[in-house]
Amino acid sequence: MADVLLEQDKDGIVWFTINRQEKRNAINYEVMDYLQETIQMVEQNDDVKVLVITGAGEKAFCSGGDLSSFHRLQTKEEAYSMLGKMGNILYSLLTVSKPTVALINGTVIGGGCELATACDFRYAKRSSKVGFIQGKLAITTGWGGSTMLFEKISYDHALRMLLEAEPTSAEKMYEYGWIHSLLPEEGLREECKKLLSPYLSKSVQVLRAYKTAAVAKWKNEAFRARFFAEIERCSILWESPEHDEAVRAFLNK
Repeated sequence: MADVLLEQDKDGIVWFTINRQEKRNAINYEVMDYLQETIQMVEQNDDVKVLVITGAGEKAFCSGGDLSSFHRLQTKEEAYSMLGKMGNILYSLLTVSKPTVALINGTVIGGGCELATACDFRYAKRSSKVGFIQGKLAITTGWGGSTMLFEKISYDHALRMLLEAEPTSAEKMYEYGWIHSLLPEEGLREECKKLLSPYLSKSVQVLRAYKTAAVAKWKNEAFRARFFAEIERCSILWESPEHDEAVRAFLNK
């Protein structure tokens, strides 16, 4: 079965679904490649108005990087190769010139939170849990997530979540402003389309113009330097014995 399901509907929405339910929709290299190709297509195709990213099933949006694939990366250089690849993809998602949505259909942790933070809007099922839990694995966010988080919600809420590294309820994340709409347990896709209907009624040129204006503050060397310095710091921590021990304990649960 394909790791990703891709659909473009008649209203101009591209639905990108991570289809790895057995891995709680964790990201591997194949998902990275599909996401990169999809972002490029969304950028270039004037028939596309909105990109929606979600996960297959009802339990998980995305559990971050697939540790069973990435734990074999031992050195800083090996880690940076993977982290930098996904960091570049999320930077392109952050700055793509079309509106983007993370449709959170269940638990979202680790790098899944970074993926969702790169999107413009986050709509979540009420029962969802959200956790920037990287600190429990003796690393930091490694795909640009904390840099984006500090841009998108208040400093104190962002720092607390990162330092505590604990799952948080969707209701609390809505209070923090990270989640923009709480959705019922059923009919997520239909509810998402209702929320997007005002945007879909506008021309793609209008959507592109406003989004281009919105992301201009992130398309500069100062922001990129902060973004990729975060990835560098994570790659250093990646090769630490503490990270190796934490991941082994996690995989052996």
